[in-house]
Amino acid sequence: MKRIAVCMLTLALVLCLSACGGGKDVDLNALAGDLTASAAFTQDMSQYEVDASLAAPTYRYDAADATACRYFYNNGGSGEEILLVQAKDAETAGAMEELCRERVELQKASLANYSPDAIPRLDNAILEISGEYVIFVVANDAAAAQAVVDGYLK
Repeated sequence: MKRIAVCMLTLALVLCLSACGGGKDVDLNALAGDLTASAAFTQDMSQYEVDASLAAPTYRYDAADATACRYFYNNGGSGEEILLVQAKDAETAGAMEELCRERVELQKASLANYSPDAIPRLDNAILEISGEYVIFVVANDAAAAQAVVDGYLK
């Protein structure tokens, strides 16, 4: 009877630990390709890929905190952008969540006077943290972009 109880407790512990784990692995390159190919944006976002090294100063995180990054930014006033980061760990990804929220507020202030059409896009920004992954998307059609993201997270 003790062995069964020990086995059941061990199984319960394993299940709890796996449920609290970092989430599923996300192929950032595939996600970037699917997002940029989607109809969620006003323009073809693949033409707006920016060197990943520019994401860190833009979002105000330490570049050493990211092990992988894809960054797309439409500088035409649409407010649309994609930031996909694999952080060094889940705690760092969690800290990046607040930085993405700050980015939204900075963009709203910046675009409010000369591109007010961008504000609803920013209001509907997608921000998903899954384990060590940060997925931040500002799109014209947030529902379409969310559907693409959900395909990678669920």
